[in-house]
Amino acid sequence: MTTELNPAHVNDLWGQAGDVFNYLKDLSTTWPVIKHLEKSSETIEQLRPVAAAFQAYTDVVILGTGGSSLGGQALTALAHAPLAHAPLAHAPLAHAPLAHNTATPTLHFIDNIDSTTFQGILSHLNPATTGVLTISKSGNTAETLMQTLTLIQTWKTFQPSTQMRIITENKSNAMRDVAATYTISCIDHPCDVGGRFSVFTVVGLLPALIKGIDVAAFCEGAREAYQNAADATPQTCQPLAGALIQVAHKHQGISTTVLFAYSNQLAKFCEWFAQLWAESLGKKDATGAAHGTTPVKAIGAIDQHAQLQLYLGGPRDKFFTFLTTNTQHPLAPLNLPETLTHPSVTALNNRSMGDLMIAEQNATLDTMRRHGCPLRSITIDAVDAANLGSLMMYFMLETLAAARFWNVDPFDQPAVEEGKILAIAYLHQQNSR
Repeated sequence: MTTELNPAHVNDLWGQAGDVFNYLKDLSTTWPVIKHLEKSSETIEQLRPVAAAFQAYTDVVILGTGGSSLGGQALTALAHAPLAHAPLAHAPLAHAPLAHNTATPTLHFIDNIDSTTFQGILSHLNPATTGVLTISKSGNTAETLMQTLTLIQTWKTFQPSTQMRIITENKSNAMRDVAATYTISCIDHPCDVGGRFSVFTVVGLLPALIKGIDVAAFCEGAREAYQNAADATPQTCQPLAGALIQVAHKHQGISTTVLFAYSNQLAKFCEWFAQLWAESLGKKDATGAAHGTTPVKAIGAIDQHAQLQLYLGGPRDKFFTFLTTNTQHPLAPLNLPETLTHPSVTALNNRSMGDLMIAEQNATLDTMRRHGCPLRSITIDAVDAANLGSLMMYFMLETLAAARFWNVDPFDQPAVEEGKILAIAYLHQQNSR
């Protein structure tokens, strides 16, 4: 860290650290996510035939929102080379498969109810060669129900009973009624894992299997990350330290946490983290005190141009986590003609694009340190399945530890539920007129 923290705040938090550490250790028996990780090999084998059936299609549409979608998007981004500025009409092509992965379908995650984008995607797909996967834990999410029913009614030649699967809880809900009406097979969503924590279950594993991701390595990375935390001490447990330092900075007026990742493949991971952090921690404790900090996504080197001026010249109310890697795609170094003599160009000679990315991430870190910005840097060897599993588990644990420090329940979202209820009430009012 590059700023001095109030010793009284830090000492007070260290007084709670033992309790928080014991809470993290006890997760091995109290947190269903660990249970599902332990049986992930069995889950993967059960899902392989389903994934293989989806792989027979040219395209697969995945319907859902929030935690039902973001985990799968973050994981399958490992197989994608995003097109930076695809036109709206070609929204489904925003994630083109790499040449080595052309045997798998193109995945189209539709996670909103923007009708223009929805229609744009459907109009550019062939219903006969497209599979559809709907994901909704409760089965009563209005957005996902609208997506599912609109797709079925828009594609007149689409056969839901053979081309579609639904992941939802094994209990009475609206999505089960839809499945029964259209004879769609259902896959059980774990009842004991909420959407934003569900990436290590069928919710994240099935899309990843369809796309050919090494989900066994993904789950193993998560298991190792948890075990490393559980085998540590309160002084060496990294998720505990990360939570403590962010809670301490909140005492000093830090209201925003910026996740600055130097890889396009981590952009969806940053969005996944934003939901995890915001929805788990943005709450009041039993005394009525409000907690949480606002998560912001930044991608290097793009946001060096879009956001860095604010971070360096604006209010000091932000904590920064840099995700960096020293491994870049091995593009060949430039071999420039002698006629290019401008200093901005000559610095690039004999250097690759990856060299420039690494230089920029290091330069940004050094600049922010010199400006006294509170930050930390997490470096991974490569953006791959094992490291992504490790990162996701790490940030889950850090989130749970922060919730423990703040005495809030990380697993509910009462404010969100209130909005859902009101939206349905407005629709019923309109129908009754």
